[in-house]
Amino acid sequence: MKHKLLQRTSFTLGFLLCSSIAFTQRLLTDTNYIQQFSKTNVIEIYPGIYSTRFDFTQFRQRKYDYSLVANSSAHISTNLNYKWLSLKYSWAMPGTQLDKNVKLQYTSLGLNVGIKQMRFHPFYESYNGLLIPKLKREDSFKIFRGIQYTDAGFDYYFFTNTKLFSFSAARSFSINQVKSAGSVFLLATPAWQKINWKDPSRNLIPDSSTFNLLSQNPEWISLIARAGYTYNFIFQKGRWIIAPAVVTGAGLQKEINIHGSKLQPITNLQAWLNAGYNGPDYYFYLHAWWNNLKTNLLIKNMSQVNTNFSITAGYRFHNFRRKILGLL
Repeated sequence: MKHKLLQRTSFTLGFLLCSSIAFTQRLLTDTNYIQQFSKTNVIEIYPGIYSTRFDFTQFRQRKYDYSLVANSSAHISTNLNYKWLSLKYSWAMPGTQLDKNVKLQYTSLGLNVGIKQMRFHPFYESYNGLLIPKLKREDSFKIFRGIQYTDAGFDYYFFTNTKLFSFSAARSFSINQVKSAGSVFLLATPAWQKINWKDPSRNLIPDSSTFNLLSQNPEWISLIARAGYTYNFIFQKGRWIIAPAVVTGAGLQKEINIHGSKLQPITNLQAWLNAGYNGPDYYFYLHAWWNNLKTNLLIKNMSQVNTNFSITAGYRFHNFRRKILGLL
């Protein structure tokens, strides 16, 4: 059954990819709307803060009866793009964690590749250890060691109006869009998730149904199809950009370590906003992102809510006159 589901998922993804390629029109970019910057290399720094929360609830109930949160912290990241070289490094700011007395590992990897109408974003996230919020005090937590949540997959984007709209201008301020325009886009995401609890203890989780869910190490695969709309509001011929987007969709997920489990619905709602200055020499912008993913597991429902806020400041520069080490 597991192999059949994987085959069906692969077939669906292949069909979506081939269909989008078949219907892709080779539209030329309208230079009255989209222009390239003369300086193509950038170095940037962006401080920010992220938050992740897992809420569990019984079926047919709206109020969550149990929650887990990541030990979120503020962070500072640097990024260098020079010709074909891309380097990125991030580190957490000391003393900004929810619980400053414990260190829990969070790992995030991602890659963005693609052309004008199509983009691929493979991703991997892992939370090694979480926190249990205490009900009476919102700023107090119990440490949940030995539990790991892993999420891996990829996002496939397909945009419909790349002649007038630039997603690169909206997402990373790397293109100069000089007139306002928007685009409908489609998004498909196959993913694999797993919760692994090494040493289950009822003393840590008194709620019996949540304990039963987490102690069996649930593992599932999913496929979500979404539709969204994004728009670049342009001021002063591209010097200032406000780029909001909203995405909604649904799909199916199946637990793969439980015999007889059936396909269950999964829903998702996302929204993000980038806004700032996009000049020929330097740029800066605010990024805000919110994501709500609702998963129906066999024992309980789980809602994962992510938020991310950051401020990016970047500088553009030309290629150096001499090659670096004969390669760059």
